[in-house]
Amino acid sequence: MKRNEMKKPLSGHGRLVKFLTVSLALSFFSCGFSKDGSQKKESLKIVNWNLQTFFDAKFDGNEYDEYKSSKSGWNLTKYEERLNRLATAIKELDADVFVMEELEKEAQLQDIANQLSGTFNFSKLYKYAVFTTGQGSSIGCAVLSRYPIDTISVHTLDCRSKEKQPPMRPIMQFSIYKNKKSLTIFVNHWKSKSGGEEISEFWRNKQEKMLARLMKKAKGKNRAVLATGDFNKDISEFETKLFPEFQGKGHKENVILHGEENIEVYSPWILENGNLREGGSYWYKNKWERIDHFFTTGEIELTDFRAENAGAWAYEDGHPRRYQLWNGKGYSDHLPISCTVRF
Repeated sequence: MKRNEMKKPLSGHGRLVKFLTVSLALSFFSCGFSKDGSQKKESLKIVNWNLQTFFDAKFDGNEYDEYKSSKSGWNLTKYEERLNRLATAIKELDADVFVMEELEKEAQLQDIANQLSGTFNFSKLYKYAVFTTGQGSSIGCAVLSRYPIDTISVHTLDCRSKEKQPPMRPIMQFSIYKNKKSLTIFVNHWKSKSGGEEISEFWRNKQEKMLARLMKKAKGKNRAVLATGDFNKDISEFETKLFPEFQGKGHKENVILHGEENIEVYSPWILENGNLREGGSYWYKNKWERIDHFFTTGEIELTDFRAENAGAWAYEDGHPRRYQLWNGKGYSDHLPISCTVRF
């Protein structure tokens, strides 16, 4: 078996979009210290949301079958309604970094930015954005950020084996800077279980192996590291472990990501007693799944984790309000997940 991981620099499949040419340079270059002289920790609120096949209104031929033509009922009016609905949700969730899966195009980030404009509160503006997709994939991953994004790379699997590799989204890596403090983030959208759970698990294992190596390398550089996205793998399907002592401050590392060298990370889905949090982020076949994740390692603390189930994107019972193409109603079949990180 020949395995090769292709690391792509910032290019056509992973481009940075800076929406405003004027940024708050003073906040980027200043550096805060606490009373005892130690460097002050920074905090960010992060939201991750799988948007459920968020296509634009142009028919390019690469869309999923149900969106391929106007005969499907998909049109500009429905796109604009859905776009406005998303922008309203983004404003309500009020994250510093907003990560999305299943967005079709980079140009949609400009559409979202236009919907989010109209405020004189510069601290609420998303001045930076990046989008990436994989070859042959109909959808990609995107990020909106209020703080500078830098050091972007795209990691793509190229696995030669008896199993033909299906189209897969790459892992996007970048750094967020706030007052000279940096946070390394990995955005994931792993292979779904469509086509057979056993066969698709082969590819999710390959993606886990790649992420484990990338997070271990980033941690070795004394970085605060966070991985997020839709992993299409419930937290119960990862190897979990309770450690007898706290690793770092504020939480235990309770999940083992398998790679050539394993790495221990923290998942907020797992409580200190080893039980899983109630609820989930994805409602499927009348049960909750916890397939959208935050994993952390290194000099970072994660708090205030939740599956956001109290907005218009959820029903009164907390289940996600799935988008329905036939009537143009709803948001997504996933709930947004959110957390606050200190680094």
